[in-house]
Amino acid sequence: MFTLELFFLNEEGTKVKVSVDDPRSDLTQVEIEEAMDTIIAANVFTSKGGSFITKDSARIVERNVTEYEIA
Repeated sequence: MFTLELFFLNEEGTKVKVSVDDPRSDLTQVEIEEAMDTIIAANVFTSKGGSFITKDSARIVERNVTEYEIA
C-alpha cells in the first residue's frame, strides 16, 4: 500500500501532514506541488496552529504488512 504524505507549515510555523491513500503511481513532483498549491489557495484545511501557509515537503510511503494466523 502506498500513501502520499503532504507536509505544510501553518500560521504558527508548525508542520502539518495530509495523507492520501493509494495515489497514482505515476505522480510527478510538479503535479504534487501543484496539488499542494491548490490546497493552500482553497484554504479548506485548518489545524490547531491555523491555516496552511506554505509547502514544506512531500513523500510517498510504501507499507508492507505480513499477517500470520496464530491458532
